[in-house]
Amino acid sequence: MKEIKIAFTGLDNAGKTSFLIALRRKYNFYEFVKELLPTKLIEFNSFNFLNLFAINIWDMGGQEKYRQLYVKNLVYFEATDFLYYIIDIQDESRFEASLAYLKKLLTIYYDMEYSNEIIVCFSKFDPNLRQNEEMIKRRETLKKEILNQNKDIKFKFFDTTYFDISTLSRAMSFSLNKLLNLNGLHSYVQNLGKQMESNYIILYDNTGMIIADYYHDITDTRDFEQKISSKISEDLEFFQSLENDNSEFSERTSFFNDQKEYVKKFKINSEGGDNIFFLGLTTNKYEHFQIRKEYEKFQEELKKVFK
Repeated sequence: MKEIKIAFTGLDNAGKTSFLIALRRKYNFYEFVKELLPTKLIEFNSFNFLNLFAINIWDMGGQEKYRQLYVKNLVYFEATDFLYYIIDIQDESRFEASLAYLKKLLTIYYDMEYSNEIIVCFSKFDPNLRQNEEMIKRRETLKKEILNQNKDIKFKFFDTTYFDISTLSRAMSFSLNKLLNLNGLHSYVQNLGKQMESNYIILYDNTGMIIADYYHDITDTRDFEQKISSKISEDLEFFQSLENDNSEFSERTSFFNDQKEYVKKFKINSEGGDNIFFLGLTTNKYEHFQIRKEYEKFQEELKKVFK
């Protein structure tokens, strides 16, 4: 099993550790982040991703004494596959310090010939702030400054908050899906979504990571947040409750915005062990027996990819 190193960096109190706790628990985590203590030096976590990768998370403490230690000892940054940099969008007073630390890290990673995107998360972009023009302006100003100062580096930006688990899942899914060659599966999901006139189709693994997705009529970040985000959070909480209760589950039918919503569980046998997936989709075009036929076809597609 190949080992992957993902480093979470940023200033203290930027939201790195709460991001990871929220992802680990996905459910009933609010009390845990409320009393969160700062990370001391580095906290390590590891999990199995699709029986293919051992994902090693380095949660790097953001206090100044630790930041100084890191930049003087480059061994901390060696063999990093993905770098996440967390900026607290609510704390404008620390933007200058945050950008300065990011610049130091980018110099280090540039010299190490890091080739993947730098994933920048504007954390604490809470649901009540999504339409806040001041916060939107801050985000765009930060993005512009980061891009203008680092023209030779690729970036991916996300708005995140531990009050909306879907924002965390999407951000984390970005790097994990870069590990997989899923072009064929993504194309299959896109075509299925169009064929079924679906509002959305999302394929999750059993940890809540988004493996492939399709969204109809989603034009920008605000559209996604208004139309899809809450459903992803509900799905993640539902999957976590199944795990917590050790429940047997095959499929579920419900209604969402005047559309039928179907969620199906798939179990795919592979050399590394069983992989569990959940496919959530909406449609008004297909009846239930037709959906089941599409499920059968989709299962065969999953077997091809994750055999």
